[in-house]
Amino acid sequence: MVQMIHSLGENAIDISKNSFIRDVAMIIELVQGAIYRDLYLEHSTHKFMEEFVALVVNPDNSVETDVDFNTITNLVDLLKDNDDDPEIS
Repeated sequence: MVQMIHSLGENAIDISKNSFIRDVAMIIELVQGAIYRDLYLEHSTHKFMEEFVALVVNPDNSVETDVDFNTITNLVDLLKDNDDDPEIS
């Protein structure tokens, strides 16, 4: 991860931007989840990946994936809409 970030910085990517740091934080968590899965340990990213990433193994054993960004965007919008609701006490 450190090498990747260093390489990006050397190639004119502004690695000091808050948006970049936020994106990399998510990448790190996803990589950590992949490592945990390989070690048969639970990680909070597993359910997310299973729900939003479709995986198909073709007859030639090649693998295709498809990330369902439409559903993810809809879920984020739904969560934002719920933030506007008044709290019930």
